[in-house]
Amino acid sequence: MPKPGPVFNTASDQPLALPGRWRVNIPKALWPEFEGYIWQHHRGFLLLTNIIAALAFFSYVLADALLIPDMAQTSLLLRSVLLLVAMLDIWLVFGRRRNILLMDLLMPLHDLIATVAWFELLKRSHSPDVPTFLYASLIFIVFANLGVRVSFKGAVASSLAISLVIMGNVALMNPHDSKPLLVFSLVYLPVLLFCLFMSWNTTSSVRLAFYAAQAEARSKNELSSLNRRLQMLASTDALTQVGNRRAFDLQLEQFWQQMGQHGRPFALLLIDIDYFKPYNDHYGHLAGDHVLAEVASAMVGSLRSGQARAFRYGGEEFAILLQSGRQDELRRIGQRLLQQVAALQLAHEYRPDGQPYLTISVGAALSSLAGLRHATDLLACCDRMLYRAKQQGRNQLQLATDDMAVTSD
Repeated sequence: MPKPGPVFNTASDQPLALPGRWRVNIPKALWPEFEGYIWQHHRGFLLLTNIIAALAFFSYVLADALLIPDMAQTSLLLRSVLLLVAMLDIWLVFGRRRNILLMDLLMPLHDLIATVAWFELLKRSHSPDVPTFLYASLIFIVFANLGVRVSFKGAVASSLAISLVIMGNVALMNPHDSKPLLVFSLVYLPVLLFCLFMSWNTTSSVRLAFYAAQAEARSKNELSSLNRRLQMLASTDALTQVGNRRAFDLQLEQFWQQMGQHGRPFALLLIDIDYFKPYNDHYGHLAGDHVLAEVASAMVGSLRSGQARAFRYGGEEFAILLQSGRQDELRRIGQRLLQQVAALQLAHEYRPDGQPYLTISVGAALSSLAGLRHATDLLACCDRMLYRAKQQGRNQLQLATDDMAVTSD
């Protein structure tokens, strides 16, 4: 078995437990996740082994009929009752409860009851084959450890209880001769030790597999988080922290396809900072970068979360995709953008028109306008509206109507 390493919480880099050399511990903090792991990966096996063990115990009624025929009827009745009880227990434990310790130790518990019942049959039989048949009791210790997946302590406790029943009954059946008990012990003890070793190995392997699954899930989460961060970086403008041109092109095409498939109209707004070149030339590029970031932040702040997404279209131009098909709402949002940027009162003393503060111009259109056949048509329409806003004095909004959708000014 490979030497286990430290176990880390999937939500942090802090180690939760260091499995010991001979025992792999499950910290209390990880127990609910361990229960879920057992339920998902080992419930089917535990259920099947319980059913097989119950049926195997019942099948020994044939061996009883051959080797202790004087107890055949009693054996059939006893095994039938115990089979029904076992099936009821299995249904209750696996069908109605989610206790993995109970699932894990149900078969050893049934095994202990079956051991007591079987020895009662042997002690009441007068068959000469009883001394030979005694060695069939080895199957009980095998079955007690065969299905254990969770608790090695439980396997040890049940194995010792079953062994006490077996050895005690062998001694009671040979009260005046210790040799049968000695011979039986020489055969039984190696089997017991081997079964316990298998239980230890199995439970340790299951726990190590759980830790490996935790580590794999943690790696996948970290990789997924990294991929999301990289994807965000690839689609975000570093300066303004809004979407970049590539993200805009993809989103515009996606909105257009969704409109064609589901009939969901949307709106596009193109925004340009008025006289940005004179501002950049006189105040410097650092101040220009600061203004771009300020304007982007102000516009994003004026939009309701989930309603729209802003993009840097290029240079001092921005684009906003709005999930709305109403002209009045588009006008209201466009006017709000103008007001939010004006409220920043960013000084611009080098404007040719003499206004003291930095402003924006906006051109907007609905995707549902007549004559728009492609996403590029909508983009061209908004661009014409933006040009009109600039031509008519800037610091204003121009909305396209049906008669403007496919014609230039």
